[in-house]
Amino acid sequence: MQPYIQVSFPGGPRDLALEAAVHRWVARLESAIEDALHVDVTIERVRRSTSVGLTLSGGASGSRKAATSHKDAYVAVSDAFRALRQQLLYR
Repeated sequence: MQPYIQVSFPGGPRDLALEAAVHRWVARLESAIEDALHVDVTIERVRRSTSVGLTLSGGASGSRKAATSHKDAYVAVSDAFRALRQQLLYR
């Protein structure tokens, strides 16, 4: 089952390319998060870096969170999803 994905950009414009990157990561991790009901991603650009916060909720895995920050927004997104994947694999 594909989880509901919400991507928000507080304090900044919506970036469709970053949003697409988030959807690709969710599709890549679909087997690990198959029981998740909701994925909430917050992407906030602060000065020269980008902060990404992830919340995965629902299903047997409960609620999982990951956060990261990096100068490159795409690296920040991938680091956050990799941290989430580590949590799911070693629960």
